Amino acid sequence: MIIFIYGTTAEAIKIAPVVRRLTDRSIPVQHWVTQQHTESLRKAMPELGFAPPTEVIANGFRGKPLKSPVQMLGWIFDVAKWSLGNIGRIRKSLPKDSVVIVHGDTMTTVLGTFIGRRLKVPVAHVEAGLRSGNWRHPFPEELDRRIVGRFANIHYVPTEEAAQNLASQSNVVLTHGNTAKDAVRDAAGDSDAVTEPYGLVLLHRFEFISNSTLVTETLQTLDANATLPLRLIVDAYSRDAIEQTIGELGLSKFTVMPKLEHSQFVAALRSASFVVTDSGGIQQEAAVFGIPTLVHRKVSESREGIGTSAVLSGWEQPAVAEFLRNFETYRVVDLDPGASPSEIIVEDLIARKLAKPTV
Repeated sequence: MIIFIYGTTAEAIKIAPVVRRLTDRSIPVQHWVTQQHTESLRKAMPELGFAPPTEVIANGFRGKPLKSPVQMLGWIFDVAKWSLGNIGRIRKSLPKDSVVIVHGDTMTTVLGTFIGRRLKVPVAHVEAGLRSGNWRHPFPEELDRRIVGRFANIHYVPTEEAAQNLASQSNVVLTHGNTAKDAVRDAAGDSDAVTEPYGLVLLHRFEFISNSTLVTETLQTLDANATLPLRLIVDAYSRDAIEQTIGELGLSKFTVMPKLEHSQFVAALRSASFVVTDSGGIQQEAAVFGIPTLVHRKVSESREGIGTSAVLSGWEQPAVAEFLRNFETYRVVDLDPGASPSEIIVEDLIARKLAKPTV
């Protein structure tokens, strides 16, 4: 049995191409969710074609998405409580050739790895081996990746550099890119119908939102230097801080929008003149289309687009302003689509006899 354990909308989007290709081969999967994201994840699952979750490990913090360290601790307690009450029961019924699959660098990635270890089944980590080289940035994601890199059994790495970071581990499989490539290709249709060009802005990571000075400076720089209207997409975690700051400063370039269904987001992404984001996933998706992208982070573990269509700001406001003035110079066309990372993962699971069709 293939068990996907995830808790955020981004994780769901990036595992969806793998789930889709397994399902196309009549290979059964289970969805176990921790709901770090609550409403947005519950909405995204049917949109991505997922079945209802087999196990609800936790329901965020009292049914709400996690927004603070205190809420995170409460959520971890709920995950631990579920584990103590259910692991023994589930272990007895699981087929011997089962595998737990986790993705990326969230707290669910770490906890899912330990759940798999307690179930005594292999743990496969998708998007493995990425490193920023600085445990403080991004925090806690860099620590999450290092922990999972130590305890997972199979490592699906997107790049040769990521493989080198796991040189001491066995079962390292190069996927020639991130599953985000397949996610946007699977969802890509026509571009969004627009009457005027715009920039797309997505800023939501904990290390950014928790730094009020950085939030203020960044939004001011964007508003002062953007030559196009800005569509700013917020989630439940970032909405309050972003909207409050825009209101207090009286900024005029922004149109604040809620999160979109993934296919709608891909259409909006393809139509954007440029992207400003602190999300490694959006960085990867924008790179598929060669869209000019400013990665607004101190460091980035993802290399997609860097040096071609993307530039790293290092949280320096002059770098933000320079990108807004010259974003067209970063546009890349005629990109080579390359291999399908999701297909490579599925073929490897089949070769290990961990994925078996039911018919």
